[in-house]
Amino acid sequence: MSALIDMLRSLFRPSAGLSPLEASIFDAVHEQLPPQDAELWRKQLEAVNKIYRSPTEREINLYVIRNGKSNFPRELCFANEEEFKIAVVDLTAGDNEGKLRARVWCVNGHVFSIEYKTSFKVFEEMAQGKWRCKCKILNYPS
Repeated sequence: MSALIDMLRSLFRPSAGLSPLEASIFDAVHEQLPPQDAELWRKQLEAVNKIYRSPTEREINLYVIRNGKSNFPRELCFANEEEFKIAVVDLTAGDNEGKLRARVWCVNGHVFSIEYKTSFKVFEEMAQGKWRCKCKILNYPS
């Protein structure tokens, strides 16, 4: 019963704050982008006011909600408005005991999601806040 309640809370509770793990992933991407793209990246993340974390703990989606609808500001969008994987970020727990690969996606010209093959919560618990990130940009957004 508790698992069901936790799942419902995660679905309906408003959330706009990035976890330390998510912030590390987005920072790793930011550091690898050219200055103009990096500035838009930063502004896009600042504009996010809703974060959906899947009950399976394998995906997060970012939204800007305005007037009750998803409505990302066009002035903050990249030139490339296709859906594309912008980067892969490999995370390693402090003692090399755990690994996690994050795939970061853009949709409609803005950062939209992080996808994982395994639960990010399991990795966070194992790493206890200590991890290293290695980012590879796959597609530049401009």
